[in-house]
Amino acid sequence: MAMRLWQVRRHLDSFARKDPFWAVLTTDGKEANRWKIEEFFASGLNEVDAALAKVRVRLPTMDRRHALDFGCGVGRISQALARHFDHVTGVDISAEMLVQARHHNRHGDRVDYQHNAAEHLGRFADGTFDLVFSVITLQHLAPEYSRRYIAEFLRICAPGGAVYFQLTAGTVRPARRSWYPPTVAKNIWRRINAYLALYPTMEMNSLPRAEVEAIVRAAGGEIVWVDDSHGAGTAFESCVYLARRA
Repeated sequence: MAMRLWQVRRHLDSFARKDPFWAVLTTDGKEANRWKIEEFFASGLNEVDAALAKVRVRLPTMDRRHALDFGCGVGRISQALARHFDHVTGVDISAEMLVQARHHNRHGDRVDYQHNAAEHLGRFADGTFDLVFSVITLQHLAPEYSRRYIAEFLRICAPGGAVYFQLTAGTVRPARRSWYPPTVAKNIWRRINAYLALYPTMEMNSLPRAEVEAIVRAAGGEIVWVDDSHGAGTAFESCVYLARRA
């Protein structure tokens, strides 16, 4: 059973207190607070520059007034987006992560960080953002939540704007019930840890590409471009989607 949203929040809060940069970008060899701050935020600059180059080719008239970084964590992407947009809003479920993000903000009032623990983005009005951006976030949420958030991305995207998001693309298979004692013990421990966050973890969840595209269409959007090459041949194959309001 996938973690509930409040459990995800509890685990992320724990990560933020122990090893926040690695929790955001789990690169081998960078655990135990081995990320250098400059190197960490430079990775966001490179990622955003590459992403926006792809967006510009396909949506050249997109305005650059206000961008949303969904699942902003400590602000790796938000700080990079501030080089391209007049204002950036970062939103995250973890209040502890946002403490770190505000500490590392280098753009003053042009970047604001908001705590959102709801299953929706109702705090934002329709058509608020010229760009909605989310990477390595939705995959850590149960499919029931990522489905809602994708639809919300389209709602809060301005006409002529863009929604750029990434999500693992495998088929979600329900866990098989087993009464094998070691398996039962492991499942009990997993549930206890999910509740108490003694050892913080991040689950991996997926939505098939066809389902994601159907969600976008149902929300009044259209897919402009998909890159399905990320993690090809691994257990974490993912797609990057670029969508717009239809």
